[in-house]
Amino acid sequence: MPSEQESFLAFLGDQKVRQSTFFPTVKHDKILSFMATTGLAGSYGAISVNRVARLEAGPTGRELRVTLAGPVAREPRPGELVTVHLTRPEHYQGFQVKTRPLGGRAALPDLCEQAGGGGVTIKGASVYTVHHSPYTLKFFEDVPIDELIDMVGSVRYAMVCVGEAANLSPRFIFHQELREGRLALYHGDGLALKTYMNLRSNPRETRLVVDLETYQGYQLRGPVEEFAPHQHPEAYDRICRGFTAGGWGKPSRVFRLSVEEISPLFPVG
Repeated sequence: MPSEQESFLAFLGDQKVRQSTFFPTVKHDKILSFMATTGLAGSYGAISVNRVARLEAGPTGRELRVTLAGPVAREPRPGELVTVHLTRPEHYQGFQVKTRPLGGRAALPDLCEQAGGGGVTIKGASVYTVHHSPYTLKFFEDVPIDELIDMVGSVRYAMVCVGEAANLSPRFIFHQELREGRLALYHGDGLALKTYMNLRSNPRETRLVVDLETYQGYQLRGPVEEFAPHQHPEAYDRICRGFTAGGWGKPSRVFRLSVEEISPLFPVG
Protein backbone atom coordinates (compact mmCIF):
# COMPACT_ATOMS: atom_id res chain seq x y z
CA MET A 1 0.00 0.00 0.00
CA PRO A 2 1.22 3.57 -0.65
CA SER A 3 2.35 5.60 2.34
CA GLU A 4 0.34 8.62 3.52
CA GLN A 5 2.96 10.86 1.90
CA GLU A 6 2.65 9.04 -1.43
CA SER A 7 -1.16 9.18 -1.24
CA PHE A 8 -1.03 12.87 -0.44
CA LEU A 9 1.33 13.64 -3.34
CA ALA A 10 -1.04 11.83 -5.73
CA PHE A 11 -3.93 13.85 -4.28
CA LEU A 12 -1.91 17.06 -4.68
CA GLY A 13 -1.30 16.33 -8.36
CA ASP A 14 -4.99 15.64 -8.92
CA GLN A 15 -5.98 18.86 -7.14
CA LYS A 16 -3.61 20.93 -9.26
CA VAL A 17 -5.77 19.91 -12.25
CA ARG A 18 -9.16 20.05 -10.53
CA GLN A 19 -8.58 23.46 -8.95
CA SER A 20 -7.57 25.09 -12.23
CA THR A 21 -11.25 25.63 -13.02
CA PHE A 22 -11.68 27.61 -9.79
CA PHE A 23 -8.90 30.10 -10.56
CA PRO A 24 -8.76 30.51 -14.36
CA THR A 25 -7.28 34.02 -14.18
CA VAL A 26 -4.23 32.95 -12.13
CA LYS A 27 -2.33 31.22 -14.90
CA HIS A 28 0.33 29.52 -12.83
CA ASP A 29 0.66 26.09 -11.20
CA LYS A 30 -0.78 26.27 -7.71
CA ILE A 31 -2.95 24.53 -5.13
CA LEU A 32 -5.15 26.43 -2.71
CA SER A 33 -4.57 25.29 0.86
CA PHE A 34 -5.56 26.58 4.29
CA MET A 35 -3.05 27.41 7.01
CA ALA A 36 -4.05 26.91 10.65
CA THR A 37 -1.88 28.47 13.36
CA THR A 38 -2.06 29.11 17.10
CA GLY A 39 -0.23 31.52 19.36
CA LEU A 40 0.86 29.01 22.01
CA ALA A 41 4.43 27.76 21.54
CA GLY A 42 4.65 24.11 20.58
CA SER A 43 0.91 23.69 19.99
CA TYR A 44 -1.25 22.79 17.01
CA GLY A 45 -4.88 23.71 16.54
CA ALA A 46 -7.56 21.03 16.77
CA ILE A 47 -9.08 20.80 13.29
CA SER A 48 -12.41 19.71 11.84
CA VAL A 49 -14.39 20.25 8.65
CA ASN A 50 -18.13 20.55 9.29
CA ARG A 51 -21.19 20.92 7.13
CA VAL A 52 -22.76 24.34 7.60
CA ALA A 53 -26.36 24.08 8.82
CA ARG A 54 -27.18 27.78 9.36
CA LEU A 55 -25.75 31.30 9.50
CA GLU A 56 -27.56 34.03 11.42
CA ALA A 57 -26.80 37.42 12.91
CA GLY A 58 -25.92 37.61 16.60
CA PRO A 59 -27.08 40.20 19.15
CA THR A 60 -24.81 42.97 17.83
CA GLY A 61 -23.62 44.12 14.42
CA ARG A 62 -20.26 42.36 14.85
CA GLU A 63 -21.51 38.94 15.91
CA LEU A 64 -22.45 35.90 13.85
CA ARG A 65 -23.91 32.56 14.87
CA VAL A 66 -22.65 29.59 12.83
CA THR A 67 -24.51 26.32 13.36
CA LEU A 68 -22.52 23.29 12.23
CA ALA A 69 -23.55 19.68 11.71
CA GLY A 70 -21.65 17.33 13.97
CA PRO A 71 -19.14 18.20 16.68
CA VAL A 72 -15.93 20.17 16.31
CA ALA A 73 -12.61 18.46 17.12
CA ARG A 74 -12.86 19.31 20.84
CA GLU A 75 -14.12 21.95 23.24
CA PRO A 76 -11.89 24.98 23.79
CA ARG A 77 -9.72 25.05 26.90
CA PRO A 78 -9.06 28.13 29.07
CA GLY A 79 -7.39 30.82 26.97
CA GLU A 80 -8.47 29.22 23.68
CA LEU A 81 -11.03 30.29 21.12
CA VAL A 82 -12.84 28.75 18.16
CA THR A 83 -12.27 30.02 14.62
CA VAL A 84 -14.64 29.11 11.79
CA HIS A 85 -13.42 29.66 8.22
CA LEU A 86 -16.06 30.19 5.52
CA THR A 87 -14.82 30.63 1.97
CA ARG A 88 -15.98 30.89 -1.64
CA PRO A 89 -12.63 30.20 -3.31
CA GLU A 90 -13.82 30.77 -6.85
CA HIS A 91 -14.74 34.35 -5.91
CA TYR A 92 -11.78 35.09 -3.60
CA GLN A 93 -14.32 35.73 -0.86
CA GLY A 94 -13.94 34.39 2.63
CA PHE A 95 -14.15 35.18 6.31
CA GLN A 96 -12.93 33.98 9.68
CA VAL A 97 -15.52 34.03 12.44
CA LYS A 98 -13.87 34.01 15.88
CA THR A 99 -15.32 33.51 19.34
CA ARG A 100 -14.04 35.24 22.45
CA PRO A 101 -11.27 33.37 24.30
CA LEU A 102 -12.53 31.07 27.04
CA GLY A 103 -11.95 32.53 30.51
CA GLY A 104 -12.65 35.63 32.54
CA ARG A 105 -16.19 36.70 31.77
CA ALA A 106 -16.47 34.29 28.82
CA ALA A 107 -17.74 30.86 29.86
CA LEU A 108 -18.09 27.92 27.47
CA PRO A 109 -21.77 28.72 26.61
CA ASP A 110 -20.58 32.17 25.48
CA LEU A 111 -18.41 30.46 22.84
CA CYS A 112 -20.44 27.47 21.70
CA GLU A 113 -23.46 25.40 22.59
CA GLN A 114 -25.05 22.17 21.47
CA ALA A 115 -27.51 22.34 18.60
CA GLY A 116 -30.11 19.87 17.37
CA GLY A 117 -29.06 16.60 15.80
CA GLY A 118 -25.68 16.51 17.50
CA GLY A 119 -24.51 19.76 15.96
CA VAL A 120 -22.96 22.82 17.57
CA THR A 121 -23.55 26.57 17.32
CA ILE A 122 -20.42 28.68 17.35
CA LYS A 123 -20.99 32.19 18.73
CA GLY A 124 -18.70 34.40 16.70
CA ALA A 125 -17.76 37.66 18.44
CA SER A 126 -15.59 39.06 15.61
CA VAL A 127 -15.29 38.63 11.87
CA TYR A 128 -12.18 39.04 9.73
CA THR A 129 -11.76 38.89 5.97
CA VAL A 130 -9.36 36.40 4.39
CA HIS A 131 -9.19 38.16 1.03
CA HIS A 132 -8.19 41.68 0.03
CA SER A 133 -11.05 44.09 0.69
CA PRO A 134 -11.59 47.55 2.18
CA TYR A 135 -11.99 45.91 5.59
CA THR A 136 -8.40 44.62 5.64
CA LEU A 137 -7.11 48.19 5.84
CA LYS A 138 -7.92 48.06 9.56
CA PHE A 139 -6.59 45.50 12.01
CA PHE A 140 -9.93 45.46 13.80
CA GLU A 141 -12.26 45.00 10.87
CA ASP A 142 -15.90 46.01 10.75
CA VAL A 143 -17.57 43.55 8.38
CA PRO A 144 -21.35 43.97 7.92
CA ILE A 145 -22.95 40.69 8.96
CA ASP A 146 -25.69 40.88 6.31
CA GLU A 147 -23.00 41.27 3.64
CA LEU A 148 -21.12 38.27 5.01
CA ILE A 149 -24.25 36.09 4.98
CA ASP A 150 -25.00 37.21 1.43
CA MET A 151 -21.46 36.33 0.29
CA VAL A 152 -20.97 32.96 1.98
CA GLY A 153 -24.51 31.89 2.89
CA SER A 154 -24.40 29.17 0.22
CA VAL A 155 -21.11 27.65 1.44
CA ARG A 156 -21.64 23.97 2.27
CA TYR A 157 -18.65 23.31 4.52
CA ALA A 158 -16.66 25.24 7.11
CA MET A 159 -13.16 24.59 8.40
CA VAL A 160 -12.80 24.93 12.17
CA CYS A 161 -9.72 25.44 14.35
CA VAL A 162 -9.70 25.36 18.16
CA GLY A 163 -6.67 26.77 19.96
CA GLU A 164 -5.04 29.82 21.54
CA ALA A 165 -5.36 32.76 19.10
CA ALA A 166 -6.53 30.21 16.49
CA ASN A 167 -6.22 31.51 12.93
CA LEU A 168 -7.18 29.78 9.69
CA SER A 169 -6.52 31.49 6.37
CA PRO A 170 -5.87 30.53 2.72
CA ARG A 171 -2.44 30.15 1.12
CA PHE A 172 -1.53 29.07 -2.40
CA ILE A 173 1.11 26.34 -2.56
CA PHE A 174 3.33 27.41 -5.45
CA HIS A 175 6.08 24.82 -5.00
CA GLN A 176 6.66 21.50 -3.26
CA GLU A 177 9.64 19.18 -3.10
CA LEU A 178 11.05 16.11 -1.40
CA ARG A 179 14.37 16.41 0.42
CA GLU A 180 15.81 13.22 1.91
CA GLY A 181 12.33 11.74 1.77
CA ARG A 182 10.71 14.67 3.65
CA LEU A 183 8.03 16.77 1.97
CA ALA A 184 8.27 20.57 2.02
CA LEU A 185 5.63 23.08 0.87
CA TYR A 186 6.36 26.71 -0.03
CA HIS A 187 4.15 29.81 0.03
CA GLY A 188 4.38 33.59 0.21
CA ASP A 189 2.63 36.32 2.20
CA GLY A 190 1.71 39.78 1.06
CA LEU A 191 0.93 41.35 4.45
CA ALA A 192 2.12 40.65 7.99
CA LEU A 193 -1.22 40.04 9.68
CA LYS A 194 -2.65 37.52 12.15
CA THR A 195 -0.93 34.41 10.79
CA TYR A 196 2.48 36.05 10.96
CA MET A 197 1.82 37.21 14.53
CA ASN A 198 1.10 33.60 15.53
CA LEU A 199 4.21 32.30 13.74
CA ARG A 200 6.40 34.69 15.67
CA SER A 201 5.46 32.97 18.94
CA ASN A 202 4.69 29.49 17.58
CA PRO A 203 6.41 28.59 14.28
CA ARG A 204 4.23 25.52 13.67
CA GLU A 205 1.20 25.04 11.51
CA THR A 206 -1.44 22.62 10.34
CA ARG A 207 -1.98 22.85 6.58
CA LEU A 208 -5.33 21.71 5.17
CA VAL A 209 -5.46 20.62 1.55
CA VAL A 210 -8.96 19.60 0.51
CA ASP A 211 -11.00 19.00 -2.61
CA LEU A 212 -12.91 22.27 -3.00
CA GLU A 213 -16.13 20.43 -3.88
CA THR A 214 -16.22 17.54 -1.39
CA TYR A 215 -13.90 19.02 1.29
CA GLN A 216 -12.23 15.65 1.75
CA GLY A 217 -8.46 15.80 1.85
CA TYR A 218 -5.51 15.88 4.23
CA GLN A 219 -4.10 17.79 7.17
CA LEU A 220 -0.34 18.19 7.45
CA ARG A 221 1.61 19.30 10.51
CA GLY A 222 5.12 20.56 10.99
CA PRO A 223 7.41 23.52 11.64
CA VAL A 224 7.30 26.49 9.30
CA GLU A 225 10.17 28.91 8.74
CA GLU A 226 10.72 32.10 6.82
CA PHE A 227 13.53 31.80 4.28
CA ALA A 228 15.67 34.13 2.23
CA PRO A 229 15.44 33.99 -1.59
CA HIS A 230 18.97 32.61 -2.00
CA GLN A 231 18.26 29.67 0.31
CA HIS A 232 15.59 28.15 -1.97
CA PRO A 233 15.88 30.01 -5.29
CA GLU A 234 13.59 27.73 -7.32
CA ALA A 235 10.82 27.96 -4.72
CA TYR A 236 11.23 31.73 -4.46
CA ASP A 237 11.04 32.13 -8.23
CA ARG A 238 7.85 30.09 -8.46
CA ILE A 239 6.24 32.01 -5.60
CA CYS A 240 7.11 35.34 -7.26
CA ARG A 241 5.75 34.17 -10.60
CA GLY A 242 2.57 33.01 -8.89
CA PHE A 243 2.13 36.38 -7.17
CA THR A 244 2.69 38.16 -10.49
CA ALA A 245 0.10 35.93 -12.19
CA GLY A 246 -2.42 36.84 -9.52
CA GLY A 247 -1.69 40.56 -9.74
CA TRP A 248 -0.44 40.72 -6.14
CA GLY A 249 2.98 42.27 -6.69
CA LYS A 250 5.88 40.66 -4.84
CA PRO A 251 5.59 38.65 -1.64
CA SER A 252 6.83 40.47 1.44
CA ARG A 253 7.84 37.18 3.08
CA VAL A 254 8.25 33.59 1.91
CA PHE A 255 7.88 30.44 4.00
CA ARG A 256 8.71 26.74 4.00
CA LEU A 257 6.63 24.10 5.80
CA SER A 258 8.57 20.92 6.66
CA VAL A 259 5.89 18.24 6.88
CA GLU A 260 6.25 15.85 9.84
CA GLU A 261 2.74 14.36 9.99
CA ILE A 262 0.09 13.65 7.34
CA SER A 263 -3.40 12.35 8.06
CA PRO A 264 -6.65 12.10 6.07
CA LEU A 265 -9.37 14.67 6.70
CA PHE A 266 -13.09 14.04 6.20
CA PRO A 267 -16.05 16.39 6.67
CA VAL A 268 -18.43 15.87 9.58
CA GLY A 269 -22.19 15.96 9.10
